[in-house]
Amino acid sequence: MTSAISALPQNYRYVDIVCLPESAAIFKMHPRVRHVFVMPRHLKGLVKVLAYFNFYKRIAVNSYDLLAHFSNDWRGAILQRLFPATLSVGRKTHRRGKFWHQSFDALAESLDDFRPIAEQDVDLLRAVKLFNSKKAPPYLVRPSSKQRAKIKSWLSRKSISANKKLVVIHAPSRWKFKELPIATWARVINVLKEKKFDVVLCGSKEDLLTNQAIFASCTIKPVVTNNFSLSDTAALYSLAHLVLTIDSMSTHLASATQTPVISIFGPSNERNWGPWGGKHRVIALTTENSPTFACRPCGKDGCEGSKISQCLIQMEPDLIINEALKMLR
Repeated sequence: MTSAISALPQNYRYVDIVCLPESAAIFKMHPRVRHVFVMPRHLKGLVKVLAYFNFYKRIAVNSYDLLAHFSNDWRGAILQRLFPATLSVGRKTHRRGKFWHQSFDALAESLDDFRPIAEQDVDLLRAVKLFNSKKAPPYLVRPSSKQRAKIKSWLSRKSISANKKLVVIHAPSRWKFKELPIATWARVINVLKEKKFDVVLCGSKEDLLTNQAIFASCTIKPVVTNNFSLSDTAALYSLAHLVLTIDSMSTHLASATQTPVISIFGPSNERNWGPWGGKHRVIALTTENSPTFACRPCGKDGCEGSKISQCLIQMEPDLIINEALKMLR
């Protein structure tokens, strides 16, 4: 969505965002965003009821020229019904009925499997004649100078010098069918370290076990982050020369910081979910480099529901290493 925020005409001076708690830190780093209203769906009982009351109360004091609703969450239609903006736009979806579709002045087409999601988000603004360019803007987040200084200090304490190129690797996923084998990452890191690149294994506290397993398998040890926040991670990416990542939010965060990124895809469709803007490459087994995997992208959670994706298990580490070295050159 940061692409669509950037695509808004400049006379839309104030942009407020309604989002889930997990996304709030991203939008707070976009220079055009004024307020971020977080839906309190993570709460329970009376606390949740009171939180929703305050949520709607904070929105009600504003008068909006535009409501653009990017998901099919019913709350978007409710917001437009309760506090109608001058102009509203949503997206067609088979999951909602008349109430949903009649809540908005205009509707963009349903999502497809062929175009980047950034382009399909910006379609909402095209539907109401607010954006006419053929190509959507790049993703954008801008870590604060204070955040960057904090991470520079952390890198210094880890003996990572500005004189050497820095590669940040994001290997874990909450969906295991998107992960590469530990041995693959260990091989990639060993070669990068042999060639005198600094390497940081990055992730949240939930990712630490996977990162520790990779660390233990490396002959030449990388640095491992511990419980970095999204804003910490964005600042780290902005200081890196390359982000090497699986198909995950890290792909988009790296694009948004304008850091060169290589994203490794398995079952997911890179035409929808690949990097957007900036210098990037996608690595995936295709009919061109591996006829065995003409089945991908299948969109499944592993081969035959196994939660294991052979198109990632069988990917040669040298394929990743060669692309990384090309990008770093």
